[in-house]
Amino acid sequence: MSEPLRVAIAVEGPTDAIVLESILKALLPDTEVVLDRLQPEESLAFDPQSSRLTVGGWVKLYRWCRQSALEGGGSVSGSSVLLHHDVLIVQVDADLATKSYSSGSIRDAPRQDLPCDQPCPPPGRTTDALRNVVLNWLGESDTPPRVVLSTPSMNVEAWVVAAVWPDNNLVQQDDWECRSNPGGQLRRLPIARRFRKREEDYRQKQQEIQFGWPDVSSKLTEARRFTEGFLAAVT
Repeated sequence: MSEPLRVAIAVEGPTDAIVLESILKALLPDTEVVLDRLQPEESLAFDPQSSRLTVGGWVKLYRWCRQSALEGGGSVSGSSVLLHHDVLIVQVDADLATKSYSSGSIRDAPRQDLPCDQPCPPPGRTTDALRNVVLNWLGESDTPPRVVLSTPSMNVEAWVVAAVWPDNNLVQQDDWECRSNPGGQLRRLPIARRFRKREEDYRQKQQEIQFGWPDVSSKLTEARRFTEGFLAAVT
């Protein structure tokens, strides 16, 4: 029996992790994948009293990246993360490119490279710049062989909506990956199919996201980019 594939993920929030889990099941249907969510930590992601997100977001992800690079002697390539896992996925939504370090009360950024948004379409101009930002957080100049960057444009809900509602009129348009609030379309689903951005709701939609991923990856440039990057890292 072959060993399971050990995948570490660092993301902005817990629903992002659920989406990635669904995608990996679509990409590796015959492979046992052990998913380890390093950021946000699973035990701390929600306040049990209020179900309110308390740990996560891009600032926490920034801190995790910087700490991992420090622990690795200056870059994530030397960190224990890659010692204990086969692949590391780091995901940030493309709308992060519109933010500044000061908006997150960050004063120790190695470079003042935010904001970095570019005219869209195409989304790749912004995501290329954002990937360089994240690599800098990780202490890298190029993407290491076992690190995969995921940059949904403008955020991961563009992928979710395209998976669960592929015939949505906006999804069919060329500028879908440039729309600032794709998740707003979730509220336009028929009532029986409507859901919110909550862990329990996204868990219930995992199979739809999984089965819809081939179509999403064929239509959306950043989805295709992630698919190709991940498969290259594990083969």
